[in-house]
Amino acid sequence: MGGMGSGSYSRWSSKTTTDQVKKIDIRFMKKNGLLVTNLAGKLSWSVGDNPAGDIGYANYSDHLMLDYRHRENGEEWQPVKQRIDYDRTSCNYGGHRLWFLCPRCNARIAVLYGKAALFLCRHCYDIPYTSQYQGYMDNLMDKKHALGKRIFEYYEYGEGWGKKKGMHWKTYNKLKSDYKKIEQQWCYVMARFIKMY
Repeated sequence: MGGMGSGSYSRWSSKTTTDQVKKIDIRFMKKNGLLVTNLAGKLSWSVGDNPAGDIGYANYSDHLMLDYRHRENGEEWQPVKQRIDYDRTSCNYGGHRLWFLCPRCNARIAVLYGKAALFLCRHCYDIPYTSQYQGYMDNLMDKKHALGKRIFEYYEYGEGWGKKKGMHWKTYNKLKSDYKKIEQQWCYVMARFIKMY
């Protein structure tokens, strides 16, 4: 029984989430034409929205080679070369889908995370998704904002106005009713939280 944002996963807790570490997403690489055999280049990465460097890579038919530097706790930079093997699964309408194999647990995954010296899956690093890390009130607010951006032509600072162009009035009225319910629910929970203190 906690207050606002309480629970095992809360926005105000200090545990690292997937949005706070370097990541390499195979879907992003495919979409941007970076998975061509014998292609080499640099992957830029960021922590949050801040640019934080780049990593050299070379792509081969069965694996990806990463070449970068890493340091722990302000020590000297150390060169790292890491091999990441690929796995392929067949698609329903022909062709195949490419996956990374986690270098530690060998799980088939789409995203590798660089929390420490090596890029591994989120399970090996025990990193939760940001959405798993939110409390009840955070989830309500996120739901409200997502719905607001979907139905209102103008939406900012939690306030929306004007029906989105192309949306039917029946759909708009139903979603606006859902929006109001979420807003009322959030206000009710917030009032209870304030009353407790």
